[in-house]
Amino acid sequence: MADKWVLHKKIKIRSFSLNYKHVFSFEYLYKRLHEWLIDEGYTDSGSDKWIEKFYLERISGNGMKQVWVWWRTDKKFTHFVKFYLNVDFHGLGLTSAEIIHEGSKVKTNKGEVEVFITAHMELDPDKNWEKSWLLKNEWLRHFYINRIYKQKIDEAEQQLIKDTTRLLGAIKQYFQLESFLPEYAERPFHPAKGV
Repeated sequence: MADKWVLHKKIKIRSFSLNYKHVFSFEYLYKRLHEWLIDEGYTDSGSDKWIEKFYLERISGNGMKQVWVWWRTDKKFTHFVKFYLNVDFHGLGLTSAEIIHEGSKVKTNKGEVEVFITAHMELDPDKNWEKSWLLKNEWLRHFYINRIYKQKIDEAEQQLIKDTTRLLGAIKQYFQLESFLPEYAERPFHPAKGV
């Protein structure tokens, strides 16, 4: 059986998508997820690093929009482990709408959105082990990764799984869908039922 962990290769840890079709604010969803990434250290607001790698907006003859947004971001977990998050949005059939929210009219969108999230992890992203005379030995490197450092790598993997689960919880909270983990994502867009 091949070992799971290898150096200098992004290993896919988790991937999921969420589809929602109703009235929502695409702009607020965009901003809220960006704030979540800033809060969790996957990017920062003052950085020159731009996480948006692709943006496409198409408008059909009847005024409906199709929007694609691709974000690529990363976070250094330790000197030896780096996390990567790919967040893709696909808005389909988006039209402008107005709703009454807390007694005032609010401009929003109606349509369908799907959010795709993929998490990767990389060991030794800076290739420091290539510079070490001891760890250049393939057998020692294999032994160190799969025996000595294995528990720390597994803990890092669990942390990345927790991060992606919390991000999914934040998205579900925004859309007011049931979630297994509560994630604070500011006030919901829609008022609570029965209030």
